[in-house]
Amino acid sequence: MDGQRSDFDQREGAPVVDEQAVHDDEYSNEALRKLGARVRHLRRKKGLTQRELSFDGCSYSYLARIEAGDRRPSPRVLMEIARRLGVSAEELSGETSTEQRSRSLELLDASMMIRRGDLADAEELLRGVLREAEVNGDTQRMSEAYEGLGAVADERGDHAAAIGLLEHARDAGAAPDPAERVELFGRLFQLYRGSGDVARALALLQECLAQLRRTPVVDPTKVVRYAVWLSRAYTEAGDPARAADVLGAALADGGDQVDLRSRATAQYELSRQLAAAGEVEHALRCADRAVSLYELDEDNRALSEAHLAYAQRLLDLGDAEAGRHLAAARNLLGAHPSPTDHGRILVEDARQALLVGDASAAAQRAAQAVRALGEGDGAHLGDAHLVLARVQDELGEVERADAAYSAAIEAIRGQESSARDLARAYRWYGKFLKRIGRAEAALEAFELAADLAPSNQDALAPIEARADTTA
Repeated sequence: MDGQRSDFDQREGAPVVDEQAVHDDEYSNEALRKLGARVRHLRRKKGLTQRELSFDGCSYSYLARIEAGDRRPSPRVLMEIARRLGVSAEELSGETSTEQRSRSLELLDASMMIRRGDLADAEELLRGVLREAEVNGDTQRMSEAYEGLGAVADERGDHAAAIGLLEHARDAGAAPDPAERVELFGRLFQLYRGSGDVARALALLQECLAQLRRTPVVDPTKVVRYAVWLSRAYTEAGDPARAADVLGAALADGGDQVDLRSRATAQYELSRQLAAAGEVEHALRCADRAVSLYELDEDNRALSEAHLAYAQRLLDLGDAEAGRHLAAARNLLGAHPSPTDHGRILVEDARQALLVGDASAAAQRAAQAVRALGEGDGAHLGDAHLVLARVQDELGEVERADAAYSAAIEAIRGQESSARDLARAYRWYGKFLKRIGRAEAALEAFELAADLAPSNQDALAPIEARADTTA
């Protein structure tokens, strides 16, 4: 990165100056060494690699030089490193008191305990922090303690308690900044979403995005991150078209200022939403962009997902070229993929074989997918049963196809799937029942699919009202 302007400089339109030389001159070698040691210590405490901590404007190789004491980061880069490590820039640079550093490290220690599964110890530490903050009237620290306790409750599976604690964190003192408290709002969104309260999930993210856009200097990367979550909530509310609009607007606003990983994730999600909305060719272009961006990011796991999504879009269009992307997705996962990853690729292998007219291979792949996904966490098992049902239907195996369609519907009901996925299964089942002469049962299946159509006005209405007030 030497000799180049960081994304932070470009974003703010700063003049081209050699900031690095200025900052290095201001600090002794000893100060740089101590700064590097603090970054390395906090990074390891959070369980991050240098690559995981790096970002656009601070590559992992450059981060290694900071940790070695060879480079002093610019103030903007220092602030971003500090944010990712959960401390202030002053604490990271050693410009705070011992007492202040100790208090911040308590929260970091609690976070690490939660990551390790030491929930009882984390709760004890956080309750002590909360008591002290209440005595001192420190609302910021109270909010952070409540957030930690909410994370503990969430990890224990007590989601109702977690929601209450995180709402306390949100409401303690001044309203927290969505740009600074991404983990708080992200976890609360996931809990609302998991509880089926789509209306509150939508309202929370709409308000976060509105706040982000009202700030004097808008952070486009944060806008995209919240837009990705909001698009998922819209999809679950039954409105994939609006989900795609939200993501498209966020990407258009941010442009190249959005970091590489966030752009790739957004294009991946946009591809999925557009496909759900029936805009398959547009979805395919977004899948292509996602693959290109993930290739630059050098994340094999994410790149495999992107190739799988690309293959799915091609299969939606009836394009046998999907096989090349399925092979790439499989190769990127290595020799020992998880049962879930293996099963998901087998589902698309079966669709590919069905597309080229090889019903025998399609049946074999679909059956293998059912077994593999059954060995995993159960996610996507409905997809495997559904493609198996379609193959057996194609082969004229009526009884087996009927059982497979029923198994697909049952599995999808038990998954964290959108209403759209269940509606799709009912439509396929209805077509099958109609072909075999069971008209009454077919009509019932079609009616069930129609009941799941995009009509979640109870969830969407509060958002319309809120949007009108912030326009």
